Amino acid sequence: MDIKIYARTMDHDKVLADNVLVLPEFDRDSFYDFVSSVCQSMDLSTPVVLEKHYNQMQKFNHCVFLPNEFVESVDFMRFVIERMDADDKNSNVPSWAFDV
Repeated sequence: MDIKIYARTMDHDKVLADNVLVLPEFDRDSFYDFVSSVCQSMDLSTPVVLEKHYNQMQKFNHCVFLPNEFVESVDFMRFVIERMDADDKNSNVPSWAFDV
């Protein structure tokens, strides 16, 4: 089953770059490849993926990567990957993203 993902880089509360993509569902073993695919779509290096990121995604439907989790230097304060749910009224996903 495929899932819709909203990924964005942020500096404080400002969105610097964002992307919406559809990827196959992931499990614990394929989560690194999942994050790598999202990063590749945004032309970012893949960060260090920890157990906490997988747990955040499973529990809260999003995970956050900070600059110190990237090997290369980055020009943003947060990289956020969020699973989109059309029924989620509290989502930070912009309404235009559901039309993609």
